[in-house]
Amino acid sequence: MNKKKIKVIVLVSFLIVSCFMISGCSIQKLLKKTIVNEIENKYIEYSQNITVEDIEQALIEGSEIAKSCTIAIQVIKSGGIITTTESLGSGVIVKRTKNYDNTYHYLVVTNRHVTGTNANAKFSVYLNNGNYISASLIRYDSTYDLALLSFDSGILLNVATFNKEELSVGQYAIAVGSPYDIEAFYNTVTIGSVSCAKRVIQEEDLNGKTVNNIFVQHDATINSGNSGGGLYDIYGRLIGINTWKLVGDPGDNFEGLNFAIPSEVVYTIFESYLKND
Repeated sequence: MNKKKIKVIVLVSFLIVSCFMISGCSIQKLLKKTIVNEIENKYIEYSQNITVEDIEQALIEGSEIAKSCTIAIQVIKSGGIITTTESLGSGVIVKRTKNYDNTYHYLVVTNRHVTGTNANAKFSVYLNNGNYISASLIRYDSTYDLALLSFDSGILLNVATFNKEELSVGQYAIAVGSPYDIEAFYNTVTIGSVSCAKRVIQEEDLNGKTVNNIFVQHDATINSGNSGGGLYDIYGRLIGINTWKLVGDPGDNFEGLNFAIPSEVVYTIFESYLKND
């Protein structure tokens, strides 16, 4: 009997509530350092033989870079004197400029379904420091589930580096986001691999029009609240914005069918904002 399969957007959280060590071999590693937006990013190049420890270290460093440019987002619904948390999600810092008062102006990419459609909603970002910073909605895209926020802070934060290389099936995929509770599980890291570099999915856009959109399919675990968070390669470069996963009727038990909007699509949509002035 065929069971009905349902594609479900990864909902934001609601507060209603490989190789073994090669002995005797010479390991040659060259550690290259480059400065990106005043933050030191490390890229490790390996020649010939590597160990499991080498791979592990590369993943550790890539994860740290990925975490440094991923934040959490809170959406507040205002109704007179009563305010309630409407939703929670994640976001990726994609641009930083310096203000005249020596603070910084940041642009953050997230999902449109994180920001919602409530005209009275207010936004804030959480940086794992116990403080919430007011943010503003700059723009959203009707075809892809994307939105752009901005906020100001005196804290120097890293900016995501967009991957410019073709993705390959089987390469590492690092997902970073804040599922369920942004303070308790801030910037949770999960690691998997790219399952399909360009998966074409037919869906409806915000205007109800049927469109064929391209996604990066991967199996790095994402949950409610990961929406808008980044998907990165082993170097910590942004390869996508996590958006939804496939689930089904009760009992179907789908696993590892997760989808991210490709970073090149993100850059193209918001290119006018991301270009250097």
